[in-house]
Amino acid sequence: MRTSAPVPLNLRRWFAVASLGVITVMALSLGWLLSSMLTERMLRREGEVMMDFVQNLLTAEDTARYLAAPDDPQLRERFLLSTRHIHAMREPVRANAYGRDGTLLWSTDQGLIGRRYSANKELDRALSGELVVQSGRIGEQGHHKEEHEGLGEYGMYFVESYIPIRDRTSQQVLGVMELYKVPTRLNGHIRALLIQLWLACALGAVGLFVTLYWLVARAHRTLRAQQAQLVEVQSLASAAELASAVAHNLRNPLASIRISAEMLEQSDAPEVDAAEHCRDIVGAVDRADRWISELVRVAQAPQLQAEAVALGPLLAACLSEMGPEMARRRIDWSVQDSAAGTVLAHTAILRQIILSLMANAIEAMPQGGRLQVSWCDSPGLAGLRLSDSGEGIPEEVRQRLFRPFFSTKSGGLGIGLALVKRMVEQWQGTLTLSPAEPRGTCVEILLPRAPSPAATRACLMKGGPHGDLVGD
Repeated sequence: MRTSAPVPLNLRRWFAVASLGVITVMALSLGWLLSSMLTERMLRREGEVMMDFVQNLLTAEDTARYLAAPDDPQLRERFLLSTRHIHAMREPVRANAYGRDGTLLWSTDQGLIGRRYSANKELDRALSGELVVQSGRIGEQGHHKEEHEGLGEYGMYFVESYIPIRDRTSQQVLGVMELYKVPTRLNGHIRALLIQLWLACALGAVGLFVTLYWLVARAHRTLRAQQAQLVEVQSLASAAELASAVAHNLRNPLASIRISAEMLEQSDAPEVDAAEHCRDIVGAVDRADRWISELVRVAQAPQLQAEAVALGPLLAACLSEMGPEMARRRIDWSVQDSAAGTVLAHTAILRQIILSLMANAIEAMPQGGRLQVSWCDSPGLAGLRLSDSGEGIPEEVRQRLFRPFFSTKSGGLGIGLALVKRMVEQWQGTLTLSPAEPRGTCVEILLPRAPSPAATRACLMKGGPHGDLVGD
Protein backbone atom coordinates (compact mmCIF):
# COMPACT_ATOMS: atom_id res chain seq x y z
CA MET A 1 0.00 0.00 0.00
CA ARG A 2 1.29 3.43 -0.89
CA THR A 3 2.15 5.65 2.06
CA SER A 4 0.93 9.23 1.66
CA ALA A 5 3.45 11.99 2.15
CA PRO A 6 3.30 13.48 5.64
CA VAL A 7 2.03 17.05 5.63
CA PRO A 8 4.35 19.38 7.56
CA LEU A 9 2.67 20.77 10.67
CA ASN A 10 2.53 24.55 10.70
CA LEU A 11 2.47 24.89 14.47
CA ARG A 12 2.13 28.67 14.55
CA ARG A 13 -0.82 28.79 12.15
CA TRP A 14 -2.74 25.98 13.84
CA PHE A 15 -2.09 27.44 17.27
CA ALA A 16 -3.10 30.93 16.13
CA VAL A 17 -6.43 29.69 14.75
CA ALA A 18 -7.23 27.29 17.58
CA SER A 19 -6.08 29.50 20.46
CA LEU A 20 -7.75 32.60 19.00
CA GLY A 21 -11.06 30.76 18.82
CA VAL A 22 -10.76 29.24 22.29
CA ILE A 23 -9.58 32.46 23.96
CA THR A 24 -12.32 34.47 22.23
CA VAL A 25 -15.00 32.05 23.43
CA MET A 26 -13.53 32.08 26.94
CA ALA A 27 -13.34 35.90 27.03
CA LEU A 28 -16.92 36.29 25.77
CA SER A 29 -18.23 33.68 28.20
CA LEU A 30 -16.32 35.18 31.12
CA GLY A 31 -17.39 38.71 30.19
CA TRP A 32 -21.03 37.69 29.91
CA LEU A 33 -20.92 35.80 33.21
CA LEU A 34 -19.16 38.60 35.08
CA SER A 35 -21.39 41.29 33.59
CA SER A 36 -24.50 39.35 34.62
CA MET A 37 -23.11 38.81 38.10
CA LEU A 38 -22.08 42.47 38.39
CA THR A 39 -25.48 43.75 37.25
CA GLU A 40 -27.33 41.37 39.52
CA ARG A 41 -25.07 42.16 42.49
CA MET A 42 -25.42 45.92 42.09
CA LEU A 43 -29.20 45.73 41.67
CA ARG A 44 -29.40 43.42 44.64
CA ARG A 45 -27.35 45.79 46.72
CA GLU A 46 -29.58 48.69 45.67
CA GLY A 47 -32.62 46.66 46.69
CA GLU A 48 -31.11 45.86 50.08
CA VAL A 49 -30.43 49.55 50.72
CA MET A 50 -34.03 50.43 49.79
CA MET A 51 -35.35 47.60 51.98
CA ASP A 52 -33.47 48.94 55.00
CA PHE A 53 -34.78 52.45 54.30
CA VAL A 54 -38.43 51.44 53.85
CA GLN A 55 -38.35 48.98 56.75
CA ASN A 56 -36.90 51.57 59.10
CA LEU A 57 -39.30 54.23 57.81
CA LEU A 58 -42.43 52.20 58.43
CA THR A 59 -41.39 50.51 61.66
CA ALA A 60 -39.90 53.61 63.28
CA GLU A 61 -43.27 55.39 63.15
CA ASP A 62 -45.13 52.11 63.79
CA THR A 63 -47.14 52.49 60.58
CA ALA A 64 -46.35 49.07 59.07
CA ARG A 65 -49.26 47.55 61.01
CA TYR A 66 -51.60 49.26 58.57
CA LEU A 67 -50.77 46.58 55.99
CA ALA A 68 -52.15 43.94 58.33
CA ALA A 69 -55.14 46.09 59.50
CA PRO A 70 -56.18 48.28 56.53
CA ASP A 71 -59.57 49.11 58.11
CA ASP A 72 -58.04 51.06 61.01
CA PRO A 73 -58.39 54.81 60.11
CA GLN A 74 -55.71 55.97 62.55
CA LEU A 75 -53.15 53.52 61.10
CA ARG A 76 -54.17 54.67 57.64
CA GLU A 77 -53.49 58.34 58.46
CA ARG A 78 -50.13 57.54 60.00
CA PHE A 79 -49.23 55.29 57.04
CA LEU A 80 -50.07 58.03 54.55
CA LEU A 81 -47.86 60.45 56.47
CA SER A 82 -44.98 57.98 56.26
CA THR A 83 -45.41 57.54 52.51
CA ARG A 84 -44.63 61.22 51.95
CA HIS A 85 -40.96 60.28 52.28
CA ILE A 86 -41.39 57.73 49.50
CA HIS A 87 -43.10 60.39 47.35
CA ALA A 88 -40.07 62.63 47.92
CA MET A 89 -37.64 60.05 46.47
CA ARG A 90 -36.41 60.86 42.95
CA GLU A 91 -36.07 57.55 41.15
CA PRO A 92 -39.22 55.53 41.91
CA VAL A 93 -41.79 56.11 39.19
CA ARG A 94 -44.35 54.07 41.10
CA ALA A 95 -44.70 52.65 44.60
CA ASN A 96 -47.28 50.05 45.66
CA ALA A 97 -48.13 48.63 49.06
CA TYR A 98 -49.73 45.18 49.25
CA GLY A 99 -51.50 43.56 52.14
CA ARG A 100 -50.96 39.98 53.20
CA ASP A 101 -53.74 38.79 50.87
CA GLY A 102 -52.14 40.49 47.83
CA THR A 103 -54.57 43.41 47.69
CA LEU A 104 -53.05 46.71 46.62
CA LEU A 105 -53.72 48.95 49.66
CA TRP A 106 -51.79 52.03 48.57
CA SER A 107 -50.11 53.28 45.40
CA THR A 108 -48.70 56.46 44.00
CA ASP A 109 -51.16 55.81 41.16
CA GLN A 110 -54.54 56.25 42.91
CA GLY A 111 -56.36 54.34 40.20
CA LEU A 112 -54.65 51.08 41.17
CA ILE A 113 -55.71 51.08 44.84
CA GLY A 114 -57.98 48.18 45.70
CA ARG A 115 -56.89 45.95 42.84
CA ARG A 116 -55.70 42.39 43.28
CA TYR A 117 -53.71 40.76 40.49
CA SER A 118 -54.21 37.11 39.71
CA ALA A 119 -50.63 35.91 39.28
CA ASN A 120 -47.46 37.52 40.59
CA LYS A 121 -44.70 35.10 41.54
CA GLU A 122 -42.40 37.85 42.77
CA LEU A 123 -45.11 39.15 45.13
CA ASP A 124 -45.70 35.64 46.48
CA ARG A 125 -41.99 35.23 47.20
CA ALA A 126 -41.86 38.62 48.93
CA LEU A 127 -44.86 37.70 51.10
CA SER A 128 -42.91 34.66 52.21
CA GLY A 129 -40.15 36.98 53.49
CA GLU A 130 -37.72 37.16 50.54
CA LEU A 131 -36.36 40.32 48.99
CA VAL A 132 -37.01 40.10 45.24
CA VAL A 133 -35.21 42.36 42.75
CA GLN A 134 -36.04 42.07 39.05
CA SER A 135 -34.99 44.09 36.03
CA GLY A 136 -36.06 44.15 32.41
CA ARG A 137 -37.85 46.16 29.80
CA ILE A 138 -41.54 46.91 29.88
CA GLY A 139 -43.59 44.80 27.49
CA GLU A 140 -40.83 42.32 26.63
CA GLN A 141 -41.56 38.62 26.75
CA GLY A 142 -41.15 37.32 30.30
CA HIS A 143 -41.55 40.79 31.86
CA HIS A 144 -45.15 41.64 30.97
CA LYS A 145 -47.36 42.12 34.04
CA GLU A 146 -50.77 43.63 34.71
CA GLU A 147 -49.36 46.12 37.23
CA HIS A 148 -47.11 47.58 34.51
CA GLU A 149 -50.16 49.32 33.05
CA GLY A 150 -49.46 53.02 32.58
CA LEU A 151 -45.95 52.67 33.93
CA GLY A 152 -44.07 53.93 30.89
CA GLU A 153 -43.38 53.52 27.20
CA TYR A 154 -42.72 50.14 25.65
CA GLY A 155 -39.13 48.94 26.01
CA MET A 156 -38.27 51.24 28.91
CA TYR A 157 -35.67 49.72 31.23
CA PHE A 158 -36.97 49.28 34.77
CA VAL A 159 -36.01 47.76 38.12
CA GLU A 160 -38.68 46.56 40.51
CA SER A 161 -38.03 45.66 44.12
CA TYR A 162 -40.48 43.68 46.25
CA ILE A 163 -39.63 44.54 49.86
CA PRO A 164 -41.20 42.42 52.62
CA ILE A 165 -42.38 44.61 55.55
CA ARG A 166 -42.00 42.84 58.91
CA ASP A 167 -43.43 43.50 62.32
CA ARG A 168 -40.86 45.11 64.59
CA THR A 169 -41.34 42.62 67.45
CA SER A 170 -42.60 39.35 65.93
CA GLN A 171 -40.73 39.74 62.58
CA GLN A 172 -43.86 38.45 60.87
CA VAL A 173 -44.39 39.67 57.31
CA LEU A 174 -47.19 42.23 57.39
CA GLY A 175 -47.17 43.14 53.72
CA VAL A 176 -44.98 44.10 50.74
CA MET A 177 -43.80 47.44 49.44
CA GLU A 178 -43.15 47.41 45.71
CA LEU A 179 -40.93 50.09 44.13
CA TYR A 180 -40.61 50.61 40.36
CA LYS A 181 -37.57 52.57 39.24
CA VAL A 182 -36.06 53.80 36.05
CA PRO A 183 -32.51 53.88 37.49
CA THR A 184 -30.84 56.41 35.24
CA ARG A 185 -27.86 57.06 37.48
CA LEU A 186 -27.52 53.42 38.55
CA ASN A 187 -27.86 52.30 34.97
CA GLY A 188 -25.10 54.73 33.99
CA HIS A 189 -22.82 53.36 36.69
CA ILE A 190 -23.55 49.80 35.63
CA ARG A 191 -22.89 50.65 31.99
CA ALA A 192 -19.54 52.26 32.86
CA LEU A 193 -18.51 49.25 34.95
CA LEU A 194 -19.57 46.86 32.19
CA ILE A 195 -17.49 48.79 29.66
CA GLN A 196 -14.48 48.53 31.97
CA LEU A 197 -15.20 44.85 32.52
CA TRP A 198 -15.44 44.04 28.81
CA LEU A 199 -12.34 46.13 28.12
CA ALA A 200 -10.44 44.20 30.79
CA CYS A 201 -11.63 40.89 29.29
CA ALA A 202 -10.55 42.01 25.81
CA LEU A 203 -7.13 43.20 27.00
CA GLY A 204 -6.67 40.02 29.02
CA ALA A 205 -7.58 37.86 26.02
CA VAL A 206 -5.19 39.80 23.75
CA GLY A 207 -2.40 39.63 26.33
CA LEU A 208 -2.93 35.89 26.83
CA PHE A 209 -2.98 35.23 23.08
CA VAL A 210 0.13 37.32 22.40
CA THR A 211 2.06 35.67 25.24
CA LEU A 212 1.12 32.14 24.24
CA TYR A 213 1.71 32.86 20.56
CA TRP A 214 5.17 34.22 21.35
CA LEU A 215 6.00 31.06 23.30
CA VAL A 216 4.69 28.81 20.53
CA ALA A 217 6.47 30.83 17.83
CA ARG A 218 9.73 30.48 19.73
CA ALA A 219 9.14 26.75 20.18
CA HIS A 220 8.27 26.52 16.47
CA ARG A 221 11.56 28.17 15.49
CA THR A 222 13.45 25.84 17.82
CA LEU A 223 11.70 22.80 16.35
CA ARG A 224 12.45 23.97 12.81
CA ALA A 225 16.13 24.42 13.69
CA GLN A 226 16.24 20.97 15.29
CA GLN A 227 14.43 19.51 12.29
CA ALA A 228 17.00 21.07 9.96
CA GLN A 229 19.79 19.56 12.05
CA LEU A 230 18.02 16.20 11.98
CA VAL A 231 17.67 16.40 8.20
CA GLU A 232 21.37 17.13 7.91
CA VAL A 233 22.22 14.18 10.16
CA GLN A 234 19.92 11.91 8.16
CA SER A 235 21.52 13.11 4.94
CA LEU A 236 24.97 12.28 6.26
CA ALA A 237 23.76 8.89 7.46
CA SER A 238 22.16 8.14 4.09
CA ALA A 239 25.34 9.19 2.30
CA ALA A 240 27.38 6.90 4.56
CA GLU A 241 25.02 3.99 3.95
CA LEU A 242 25.04 4.69 0.23
CA ALA A 243 28.83 4.63 0.31
CA SER A 244 28.67 1.24 2.00
CA ALA A 245 26.24 -0.01 -0.63
CA VAL A 246 28.50 1.20 -3.47
CA ALA A 247 31.47 -0.39 -1.75
CA HIS A 248 29.49 -3.62 -1.60
CA ASN A 249 28.76 -3.40 -5.34
CA LEU A 250 32.41 -2.70 -6.10
CA ARG A 251 33.26 -6.24 -5.06
CA ASN A 252 31.92 -7.56 -8.35
CA PRO A 253 34.16 -5.50 -10.68
CA LEU A 254 37.10 -6.08 -8.33
CA ALA A 255 36.48 -9.81 -8.58
CA SER A 256 36.48 -9.52 -12.37
CA ILE A 257 39.75 -7.57 -12.27
CA ARG A 258 41.31 -10.16 -9.98
CA ILE A 259 40.28 -13.10 -12.16
CA SER A 260 41.50 -11.40 -15.34
CA ALA A 261 44.78 -10.45 -13.70
CA GLU A 262 45.34 -14.04 -12.55
CA MET A 263 44.75 -15.30 -16.09
CA LEU A 264 47.27 -12.80 -17.44
CA GLU A 265 49.89 -14.16 -15.06
CA GLN A 266 49.98 -17.35 -17.12
CA SER A 267 52.80 -16.83 -19.57
CA ASP A 268 51.42 -19.37 -22.02
CA ALA A 269 48.02 -17.62 -22.32
CA PRO A 270 47.05 -17.07 -26.00
CA GLU A 271 47.26 -13.50 -27.25
CA VAL A 272 43.54 -13.42 -28.03
CA ASP A 273 42.65 -14.49 -24.48
CA ALA A 274 45.07 -11.94 -23.02
CA ALA A 275 43.43 -9.17 -25.00
CA GLU A 276 40.00 -10.32 -23.77
CA HIS A 277 41.23 -10.29 -20.18
CA CYS A 278 42.58 -6.79 -20.68
CA ARG A 279 39.22 -5.63 -22.03
CA ASP A 280 37.52 -7.17 -18.99
CA ILE A 281 39.90 -5.33 -16.68
CA VAL A 282 39.33 -2.01 -18.45
CA GLY A 283 35.56 -2.51 -18.44
CA ALA A 284 35.52 -3.39 -14.76
CA VAL A 285 37.70 -0.38 -13.89
CA ASP A 286 35.46 1.92 -15.94
CA ARG A 287 32.38 0.53 -14.22
CA ALA A 288 33.88 1.02 -10.75
CA ASP A 289 35.01 4.53 -11.68
CA ARG A 290 31.50 5.40 -12.89
CA TRP A 291 29.95 4.17 -9.63
CA ILE A 292 32.44 6.11 -7.56
CA SER A 293 31.81 9.27 -9.60
CA GLU A 294 28.06 8.93 -9.03
CA LEU A 295 28.66 8.46 -5.32
CA VAL A 296 30.76 11.64 -5.20
CA ARG A 297 28.07 13.64 -7.00
CA VAL A 298 25.38 12.35 -4.65
CA ALA A 299 27.48 13.09 -1.57
CA GLN A 300 28.24 16.65 -2.74
CA ALA A 301 24.66 17.50 -3.67
CA PRO A 302 22.90 19.70 -1.05
CA GLN A 303 19.66 17.84 -1.75
CA LEU A 304 18.53 15.12 -4.12
CA GLN A 305 15.89 16.45 -6.50
CA ALA A 306 13.37 14.03 -7.90
CA GLU A 307 13.32 13.56 -11.65
CA ALA A 308 11.53 11.47 -14.21
CA VAL A 309 13.44 8.19 -14.65
CA ALA A 310 12.64 5.84 -17.55
CA LEU A 311 12.94 2.32 -16.16
CA GLY A 312 13.67 0.65 -19.52
CA PRO A 313 16.96 2.44 -20.37
CA LEU A 314 18.04 2.37 -16.72
CA LEU A 315 17.54 -1.40 -16.48
CA ALA A 316 19.36 -1.90 -19.79
CA ALA A 317 22.37 0.03 -18.42
CA CYS A 318 22.34 -2.05 -15.23
CA LEU A 319 22.17 -5.34 -17.17
CA SER A 320 25.03 -4.15 -19.37
CA GLU A 321 27.18 -3.54 -16.30
CA MET A 322 26.25 -6.80 -14.58
CA GLY A 323 26.16 -8.86 -17.78
CA PRO A 324 29.84 -10.04 -17.72
CA GLU A 325 29.50 -11.10 -14.09
CA MET A 326 26.28 -13.02 -14.79
CA ALA A 327 27.90 -14.69 -17.82
CA ARG A 328 30.86 -15.73 -15.70
CA ARG A 329 28.47 -17.17 -13.08
CA ARG A 330 26.48 -18.98 -15.80
CA ILE A 331 23.34 -16.96 -15.08
CA ASP A 332 20.83 -16.38 -17.87
CA TRP A 333 18.61 -13.30 -17.76
CA SER A 334 15.50 -12.13 -19.56
CA VAL A 335 13.39 -8.96 -19.63
CA GLN A 336 9.64 -8.72 -20.24
CA ASP A 337 8.81 -7.41 -23.70
CA SER A 338 6.11 -4.96 -22.58
CA ALA A 339 6.84 -1.26 -22.24
CA ALA A 340 8.40 -0.05 -19.03
CA GLY A 341 7.05 2.88 -17.02
CA THR A 342 8.56 6.21 -16.02
CA VAL A 343 8.81 7.00 -12.32
CA LEU A 344 9.86 9.82 -10.02
CA ALA A 345 13.19 8.99 -8.37
CA HIS A 346 16.88 9.89 -8.38
CA THR A 347 18.67 8.27 -11.30
CA ALA A 348 22.03 7.54 -9.64
CA ILE A 349 20.54 6.17 -6.43
CA LEU A 350 17.92 4.09 -8.25
CA ARG A 351 20.71 2.63 -10.43
CA GLN A 352 22.64 1.66 -7.31
CA ILE A 353 19.51 0.12 -5.81
CA ILE A 354 18.92 -2.06 -8.90
CA LEU A 355 22.61 -3.01 -9.03
CA SER A 356 22.54 -3.98 -5.35
CA LEU A 357 19.47 -6.16 -5.89
CA MET A 358 21.10 -7.79 -8.93
CA ALA A 359 24.28 -8.40 -6.94
CA ASN A 360 22.25 -10.08 -4.20
CA ALA A 361 20.47 -12.23 -6.79
CA ILE A 362 23.82 -13.25 -8.34
CA GLU A 363 25.20 -14.24 -4.95
CA ALA A 364 22.03 -16.29 -4.32
CA MET A 365 22.84 -18.41 -7.44
CA PRO A 366 26.48 -19.58 -7.01
CA GLN A 367 25.90 -22.58 -9.27
CA GLY A 368 24.20 -20.57 -11.98
CA GLY A 369 20.53 -19.97 -12.63
CA ARG A 370 18.12 -17.54 -14.18
CA LEU A 371 17.24 -13.90 -13.48
CA GLN A 372 13.88 -12.67 -14.79
CA VAL A 373 12.90 -9.00 -14.95
CA SER A 374 9.28 -7.95 -15.48
CA TRP A 375 7.33 -4.72 -15.17
CA CYS A 376 4.58 -4.14 -12.63
CA ASP A 377 2.20 -1.33 -11.80
CA SER A 378 -0.69 -0.29 -9.56
CA PRO A 379 -2.83 2.87 -9.36
CA GLY A 380 -0.42 5.79 -9.41
CA LEU A 381 2.67 3.54 -9.19
CA ALA A 382 4.99 1.76 -11.61
CA GLY A 383 8.07 -0.37 -11.13
CA LEU A 384 9.88 -3.61 -11.81
CA ARG A 385 10.12 -7.13 -10.42
CA LEU A 386 13.37 -9.15 -10.12
CA SER A 387 13.00 -12.92 -9.72
CA ASP A 388 15.95 -15.28 -9.27
CA SER A 389 16.09 -19.06 -9.20
CA GLY A 390 18.27 -19.36 -6.11
CA GLU A 391 17.63 -21.34 -2.98
CA GLY A 392 15.20 -18.75 -1.66
CA ILE A 393 14.95 -17.16 1.75
CA PRO A 394 13.19 -18.78 4.72
CA GLU A 395 10.15 -16.91 6.06
CA GLU A 396 11.70 -16.15 9.43
CA VAL A 397 14.79 -14.69 7.74
CA ARG A 398 12.72 -12.73 5.19
CA GLN A 399 10.90 -10.89 7.98
CA ARG A 400 14.22 -9.68 9.43
CA LEU A 401 16.07 -8.79 6.23
CA PHE A 402 14.99 -5.14 6.25
CA ARG A 403 16.24 -4.51 9.77
CA PRO A 404 19.44 -2.44 9.93
CA PHE A 405 22.67 -4.42 10.40
CA PHE A 406 20.98 -7.79 9.86
CA SER A 407 22.81 -9.91 7.29
CA THR A 408 22.83 -13.53 6.22
CA LYS A 409 26.32 -13.18 4.75
CA SER A 410 29.46 -13.86 6.69
CA GLY A 411 31.23 -10.53 7.20
CA GLY A 412 28.34 -8.53 5.73
CA LEU A 413 27.22 -5.27 7.31
CA GLY A 414 23.53 -5.81 6.60
CA ILE A 415 23.10 -2.27 5.23
CA GLY A 416 21.99 -3.00 1.66
CA LEU A 417 18.32 -4.01 1.92
CA ALA A 418 17.63 -1.72 4.89
CA LEU A 419 18.96 1.24 2.89
CA VAL A 420 17.06 0.20 -0.25
CA LYS A 421 13.75 -0.05 1.61
CA ARG A 422 14.23 3.31 3.31
CA MET A 423 15.14 5.09 0.07
CA VAL A 424 12.13 3.62 -1.75
CA GLU A 425 9.79 4.65 1.08
CA GLN A 426 11.25 8.17 1.04
CA TRP A 427 10.20 8.32 -2.61
CA GLN A 428 6.66 7.34 -1.45
CA GLY A 429 7.07 3.90 -2.99
CA THR A 430 7.00 0.32 -1.73
CA LEU A 431 9.45 -2.58 -1.65
CA THR A 432 8.25 -6.15 -1.13
CA LEU A 433 10.14 -9.42 -0.86
CA SER A 434 8.34 -12.71 -1.60
CA PRO A 435 9.12 -16.29 -2.68
CA ALA A 436 9.43 -16.93 -6.41
CA GLU A 437 7.97 -19.92 -8.24
CA PRO A 438 9.04 -22.67 -8.32
CA ARG A 439 11.90 -21.50 -6.08
CA GLY A 440 13.99 -18.44 -5.46
CA THR A 441 13.22 -14.90 -4.38
CA CYS A 442 11.16 -12.13 -5.95
CA VAL A 443 11.84 -8.46 -5.19
CA GLU A 444 9.25 -5.88 -6.32
CA ILE A 445 9.82 -2.12 -6.39
CA LEU A 446 6.93 0.29 -6.98
CA LEU A 447 7.51 4.05 -7.29
CA PRO A 448 5.22 7.03 -8.06
CA ARG A 449 4.53 7.45 -11.74
CA ALA A 450 6.17 10.49 -13.29
CA PRO A 451 3.65 13.08 -14.53
CA SER A 452 3.98 14.87 -17.82
CA PRO A 453 7.27 16.78 -18.32
CA ALA A 454 5.55 20.17 -17.82
CA ALA A 455 3.92 19.04 -14.56
CA THR A 456 7.21 17.54 -13.36
CA ARG A 457 9.08 20.82 -13.96
CA ALA A 458 6.36 22.78 -12.14
CA CYS A 459 6.49 20.36 -9.17
CA LEU A 460 10.27 20.62 -8.93
CA MET A 461 10.24 24.44 -9.23
CA LYS A 462 7.76 24.65 -6.35
CA GLY A 463 9.72 22.22 -4.19
CA GLY A 464 6.98 19.56 -4.25
CA PRO A 465 6.62 16.56 -1.98
CA HIS A 466 9.46 14.71 -3.69
CA GLY A 467 11.91 17.61 -3.62
CA ASP A 468 14.04 16.37 -0.74
CA LEU A 469 14.37 12.61 -0.80
CA VAL A 470 17.18 11.95 1.61
CA GLY A 471 16.68 14.54 4.26
CA ASP A 472 12.86 14.63 4.33
